[in-house]
Amino acid sequence: MKAPLFRVGQEVICTNDDFTLLLVQNPNIQTPKRGPIYTVRELYDTHRGYGITLEGINNAQVAPGFPEANFHESRFAPVPPLEEVDISAAIEECVTV
Repeated sequence: MKAPLFRVGQEVICTNDDFTLLLVQNPNIQTPKRGPIYTVRELYDTHRGYGITLEGINNAQVAPGFPEANFHESRFAPVPPLEEVDISAAIEECVTV
């Protein structure tokens, strides 16, 4: 099996938030939305690849006796690292005399 796309603690964004089929199966499941930044909480090696759970979304009690609902990693993209900016140089560029 291929290595997971993400690691625990990595920041990701949801690129596909259409969970219609999952919500039909269990309308109590909390799902990620496009826009917010999430942090990977756990990785699950499933028969279809890796699933992830996210900090801020807890579905542990949705289906007692079963693993927590997780989301396929293909629905997410990594958050690119912020570029370091030299503040003094940026200020000098903005100041006109």
